[in-house]
Amino acid sequence: MSSRNSSSQGSITNSASSRIALWQRLSSSFPADLVVLAAAACTRFWRLEFHSFWFDEAVSLAWARADAADILRITLQLSRDKHPPAYYLALHYWQGLLEWFGAAESDAALRTLGVLMGLLMVWGIIRLATELSGRVTGLLAGLFVALAPFLVWYSQELRMFQPAATAIVWALFFMVDARRHDPSQGRPAALSRLLRWLGFAAALILSLYSYLYAAFFLPGLGLSLILLACRGGAVDRRYLLEGSTALAIVAALFLPLARNAWLVNSAENPPGAAFADFLPNLWLQLKIFTVWLASWSTGPKIAAVSFFAFLVAAGLTLPGKERRGPQFGDQPLARSLFQRLAAGDQVLLWLWIGGPLLIGNLLLAANAAIFREDRYFLFVAPFVLWGAARGVGAIGRRWTSAGICSGVIAVALLAAALPVLWTPWMFRENWRATAEYISAYRQSSPGFVTAAVIHPYFVLPALEWYLRRESTADELPIFGNFGDTLTPEKSDSIIAPHLQKISADLGADTVWLVQRHLAGVDDQRLVQAWMDANYPLITEQYPTGIHVRGYAVRHRYQELPELSDRTVFPNAQLFPGIELAACEIVTPVVAARDVIYHPPSGWVHVRFWLRAIKAIGEEPTIFALIQSDDGNVWGRSLERSGDVLAVYPPALWQPGELVRVELDVNLNPLTRPGSYNVKVEAAGEFGVPCGRVQIE
Repeated sequence: MSSRNSSSQGSITNSASSRIALWQRLSSSFPADLVVLAAAACTRFWRLEFHSFWFDEAVSLAWARADAADILRITLQLSRDKHPPAYYLALHYWQGLLEWFGAAESDAALRTLGVLMGLLMVWGIIRLATELSGRVTGLLAGLFVALAPFLVWYSQELRMFQPAATAIVWALFFMVDARRHDPSQGRPAALSRLLRWLGFAAALILSLYSYLYAAFFLPGLGLSLILLACRGGAVDRRYLLEGSTALAIVAALFLPLARNAWLVNSAENPPGAAFADFLPNLWLQLKIFTVWLASWSTGPKIAAVSFFAFLVAAGLTLPGKERRGPQFGDQPLARSLFQRLAAGDQVLLWLWIGGPLLIGNLLLAANAAIFREDRYFLFVAPFVLWGAARGVGAIGRRWTSAGICSGVIAVALLAAALPVLWTPWMFRENWRATAEYISAYRQSSPGFVTAAVIHPYFVLPALEWYLRRESTADELPIFGNFGDTLTPEKSDSIIAPHLQKISADLGADTVWLVQRHLAGVDDQRLVQAWMDANYPLITEQYPTGIHVRGYAVRHRYQELPELSDRTVFPNAQLFPGIELAACEIVTPVVAARDVIYHPPSGWVHVRFWLRAIKAIGEEPTIFALIQSDDGNVWGRSLERSGDVLAVYPPALWQPGELVRVELDVNLNPLTRPGSYNVKVEAAGEFGVPCGRVQIE
C-alpha cells in the first residue's frame, strides 16, 4: 500500500513539475511578450470611433489646436484649465504629425496616441514585473493590464490619465533597471546607468506635468530608492546618490507647478475629512481597476471583485519566487529584516499601491473630491493588477492547479467585462449624433436659414468639431453668448437681446438650442424658457448627455420656400377651410428601435405646410400617422404643448397664408422593416397621404 501511495505521490509531483516546466519554457520565449502586446492592441484599437468625443476630450482638442507657446504659458497657471501642459503639447504635435497624412480630423487617428501609450504601459509593466517578480508573473501582470476594461477605456480617450500612468510605470522601470548596471564595470555600464536615470527623470516629469495626482507617487519613489539601494546585502551609495539627485531635480522642476496646484485646488474645492469612507473607497477602487462597469447583476460583480481582492491580498502577503541572494542569518535582527524587505518585491508593491491611496485619503481633509471620479487614481491600477498576478503565482507555487485555475478565471473575468465598453450604455456625451442630426435637418431644408445656440458657450468646441466633419461648421452660424451665471433678472438685459439679434440679423427660420453642463450656469434653464415663450417647438432630441431643441423662429409664410426633392404637393383639403399644400418627410429612413436620440423607439420627423382657405372657426386636432398598406397604424405624432399648432392655432390663421408645422411621429418599437405610408389627418377626416418612409 505504501509503495502505491509513494508511486501516486511521485506521479502527481512529476505531473506538477512537468506543467511548471512547460509553462516556464513557454513564458521564457520572446513571442510570449508579443502575444500579450497583441491582446492589448486588439482591445485598444477595437472600435476606436464608436464613441463620440465628449466635452473633456473636446477641451483637449481645443488646447491642442492652440499655439505651443500659449499652451505652455497659460496651462502652467492652472487657472483656465486644471491640468498642466505636457499632454496638451503632446497632442498638439501628434495632430501636427497627422496633418501630413490627412488624418488630423480623424477620431481614430487622434485616439491612436492614447492607444500607443496604453501599449507602452503593458510593455513597461511586463518588463518591470518580470524584473522584480519573475517572468511568469510579469507576463500575467501584462495580460491583466492588457485586458482590464478601465485601462482599455482610458487608452481610447483623448485625455492625460493614461499617458501619465504609462510614464509612471516607465519611471519605475528605469529606476529599478538602473540598479543592474554597475558603473565600476566600465564605460558601457556607466553610460547605461546614466541613460536610465535620464529616462527616469524624463518619464517622471512627463507624468507630473500631465496629471497632478502623479505627485502622490513621489514619497513612495523616495522610499523605493532607499530599498533598491540596499538590495544585494550592501548599500549602493552611488546608486542612492544618483537617484536622490535625479529625484531632487524632478522635485525642483515640479515645485512651481505644485504651488499653483495647491493654491487653485484649496480655493475651489470644499474640505472633507481625512480617511472618510476609507474601506468603501478601497472596495470601489478595486472594482474600478478590475471589472469596472461590467453589465452584470450585483451578485456576480461582488463575487468577481472579491476574487480579485483575494488575489491581491495573496500577492501582497504570500512569498513569491525563490531568490538566490545573500543570506542574512549572521546579521543583527533589525538589519536582517530590513535587507529581507529590500530584497523582495512585495514591499515595493505596498509602496506603489498603498502610498498614493494613503496620501489621497489624507488629502481628503483639504479636498473632499479626491476620489470623486473613477479616473483619478488610474495610475495605481497597473500595480494592483500586478499584485493580483503575483497572487496567482504565489498560489501556484503551493498548489499548481489552483494557481492555473485562478489565473484562467481572472483573465476570463476581465475579458468578459470588456464588451460593455462598446455599447450605447457607455455613451457619455454624443456630440457626433447631435451634429449629424442638425446637419441632416439643415440639408433637408435648403430654403431655410438655420442657426444654432450653444449653451453654455464653453461646450462649443465639442459641437463644432463634428459640425466641421459634416461640412456645415462654416455655413451654420453658431452663437455661444451665455456662460456666466444667469439669473431671472438677466432675462431682459442679456438673454433677450442676444436671441432676438439672431432672428433679426439672420432672418433665421430655425434655431437649434443645444444644452449641456448647465449646473451653476443656468440652473433654472432661463435661455430655454425665453425661447419656449417666443418660438414654437419643432422637435426635441436627447443624444446621451445633451438636450437638443429645435424652434421655428418663422412659421408663417406668404409662399413656399425652396423645398427638398422629397417634397410632395397634395394640395388637398385636410379639414374644411384647411388645405395640405406640401409635405416633407425629413427623416426618410428610420430604425424602429432607437438607441441614440430617444430610446427605445424611432421617430419620423414630418414637416408640412398648411394653407388657410378661409377663416376657421373650429379648432381641429391635426396629427400624423405611420400606416402599413393594410391600414394598421404603427406610429402617431407626439403631442407637444409648445408646437406651432398650440402657439398659433388655426383659429388665428389668415386666409391665404401658409403655416409651417413639424411633428415627430413616435414609432412602435415592434414595427417590422419595410416601406410605410405617412399620413396627415385632422380629427374626424380621412387624412391626406404624405409620402412613404423606410423603416429598418
